[in-house]
Amino acid sequence: MDKSDIASSSGSDMRKKLKLDDSVDEEAFDEAFEEPFEETPSFAKLMRLMNPTLPLIVPPVEKEILEIHQERPVLHDDFTCITSHFIDDNWKLRKWILGYTTDDESGNDYPYHFRTAVHGFEIDNKVSTILLPNHDGFNEKTVDAIRKCIELKGNHSINPPVFLIYCCAHLFRLMVGDLFCELSSSLLEDLRMLVGWGSCSSFYWNVNLAHLQQAVDLKTEDAFSKDEVYDEYDKPSDEDWIKIETFCKLAGCIYKVAKVLFEGEYSTSNVYFHLLAELKVMLNQELANADNDYFRGKVKQILKRFNKYWSDMFLVLATASVLDPRFKAKYIEFYCSKKRDDDQVSKAETVLDYLSNLYARYAASDICCSREFQESELDSYLKEPVMEWNKDFKVLEWWKEESQRYPILSRVARDILSIPISRATSYNVYVPDKREPPEFVLSLKPKVANAMMCSKSWLRL
Repeated sequence: MDKSDIASSSGSDMRKKLKLDDSVDEEAFDEAFEEPFEETPSFAKLMRLMNPTLPLIVPPVEKEILEIHQERPVLHDDFTCITSHFIDDNWKLRKWILGYTTDDESGNDYPYHFRTAVHGFEIDNKVSTILLPNHDGFNEKTVDAIRKCIELKGNHSINPPVFLIYCCAHLFRLMVGDLFCELSSSLLEDLRMLVGWGSCSSFYWNVNLAHLQQAVDLKTEDAFSKDEVYDEYDKPSDEDWIKIETFCKLAGCIYKVAKVLFEGEYSTSNVYFHLLAELKVMLNQELANADNDYFRGKVKQILKRFNKYWSDMFLVLATASVLDPRFKAKYIEFYCSKKRDDDQVSKAETVLDYLSNLYARYAASDICCSREFQESELDSYLKEPVMEWNKDFKVLEWWKEESQRYPILSRVARDILSIPISRATSYNVYVPDKREPPEFVLSLKPKVANAMMCSKSWLRL
């Protein structure tokens, strides 16, 4: 049908052709929305009036809709999204999706997805870090295959050539999960009835913490025994209260740090070291002050998980901290000096040696370097006094302003500060790590979904 067909068919002409009557239409329309509308004769009549060629048989339609509903989550139950994080020439943090695919297209072959995205954009020699979640899907074999994609193609002269970064938000989820799993569903239901929560539990662990803390506060005030309104409800046993109080105290320590890291603006990599160091101190203090075996056991459990993460991430987090002019080398030297073993003292030296080697690599590639026989930019930067503490300090703005003064070191800072330490941001850090794909890609073919997801992130320039 072309435009002339549409223009020649006015609304009145169409009514004449279909022999419709306004009163009949309105009556059919009104009756069609009586419950259950899909089974009423009026609904079928209305559909025939709207499209006389439509064969409307309700049971087959219902069956087909249910099949589609069941297939949709299956088709996109697993997906792989390859994202590039970098700071552009204007010192703006960018996040571009380089590849998006459902895993039913080529299976759980993460190295394949990674190679396809990285080789396709010809950035093999530009990748310095790989951010991974902390779960079993990324075993040692998979990680090695991904790392080799970069190390074989890139021109890396320092060690480690590629950092493996594990998600901080997921670490917090796992630590909180270690505590929350001890609380039975029946106990949570009793507390819900007792305190009056809206639901038994939330997907957000910070909401669960707030609910349980409310119960602990009421117990501390002796409200459950003073107020007769609570007499008819089941109350937790002494053993259950120990579990609840343990969760609130330890998850509360984690939340203090998570709130600073994630609930404001995006946190660049320079702020993680001192905040996680504070969390480590808090947990060790809780361990030292433990007054029962259950509490002591749970602190040790989450500290073991935290210490593994801290050990794996120490070098990259400490390096980023040194590039924060509020800290420089002072904070890491102070932190390591508080430890009594020689290994901790040598860690500070390792960080400074790594940063020095990294700077030398950037300087060697700078043909305009004018400090060949002078003090290096790194030495000059470290010798200057640290800045006065300001919690609202914008590290990217500072390096942008100082880039003329430190042309080589600012390039180092740009690459280190762009490293993402967490896959989740804002309040997404409090929900389970399993992510759902965006609604608009569910019905798209793989190539179209990839194009839509990539271009959607690129157009945010």
